[in-house]
Amino acid sequence: MKKDFNFEELLKKKAAGIEKRLHAYIKALPDTPAVLRDSMAYSVDAGGKRLRPFLVNATAEAFGLSEKDSMPAACALEMVHTYSLIHDDLPAMDNDDLRRGKPTNHKVFGEPLAILAGDALLTFAFETIALCAENKKIGAQKTAAASRELARTAGASGMVGGQAADIFAEGFLSGESRRMKGLAVGEKNPSYFMLPNTKAKATKAAVLEYIHIHKTGALLQAGVTLGAILGGAKPKDLKNIREYGFAAGVAFQITDDMLDVTADKKKLGKRGSDKDNDKLTFVTLYGLEESRTQAQRWIKRAVAALDRLEKPSAKSLEPLYGLAGFVLERSY
Repeated sequence: MKKDFNFEELLKKKAAGIEKRLHAYIKALPDTPAVLRDSMAYSVDAGGKRLRPFLVNATAEAFGLSEKDSMPAACALEMVHTYSLIHDDLPAMDNDDLRRGKPTNHKVFGEPLAILAGDALLTFAFETIALCAENKKIGAQKTAAASRELARTAGASGMVGGQAADIFAEGFLSGESRRMKGLAVGEKNPSYFMLPNTKAKATKAAVLEYIHIHKTGALLQAGVTLGAILGGAKPKDLKNIREYGFAAGVAFQITDDMLDVTADKKKLGKRGSDKDNDKLTFVTLYGLEESRTQAQRWIKRAVAALDRLEKPSAKSLEPLYGLAGFVLERSY
């Protein structure tokens, strides 16, 4: 990678094109109540790093597919991410009133419509990624594989599973999950609520790893795997790009935990609710220094996976190597 390569500048530049396309997709929704469309657009247009769609396009380009061709998949992934943020902010979940420096969706449009806007973005995401099948450079088979990947990483085996474990882990660090109280199912078995294997011991470390791999890591991994699938990556390269996305995603969430404690809340754009909600995070379990060390280990693992890729040239992988440095140095 060139020494003068600036990942943040490239990310900001590419984000503008992604935002323009996202806005156009939402604006063109037919036969939709204006208030629902506005609620969807409110969160989609709220800004953010656009890291996940950027990774779709950057990885697709590394495997020979243009940004224009991969853009529907990139926007679909960002729609899924945005829906997850709308629902994550709800009073029943994290009860946040700020997102990206603006009032959260339910504070502006009310809880019922915020839920529906999230639902609409999730379903519209799959309508959008399906557009790739009409592209002769991609075709139906790659589109189907990419759609399945998006569904897996966003659903019960991915982000939603991680979110479920996350809410039940509130208070677990102190010894008792507050969300388990009063429920008539699985009350004596924490693994039932926070791990896929109810026979496994629900240690704090095991639960934390599950949450980080699935809640945040899954969609970041999807960013690179979607691009690789649409670009026709061979099985060996696809395996390594998955490993890269997996490791980078975990490192990203670790640094996110750190920023919740250390970052300027105005720059971060949210109040930082982990402490208020008694969340199980890398910082609450390991402390800042050990969290930083673990993030570095995961990034080292991500870079090693990139080094094993066979098809893309080193130059075409600059954005992915750049992400590795950005994750460790980011302040927002």
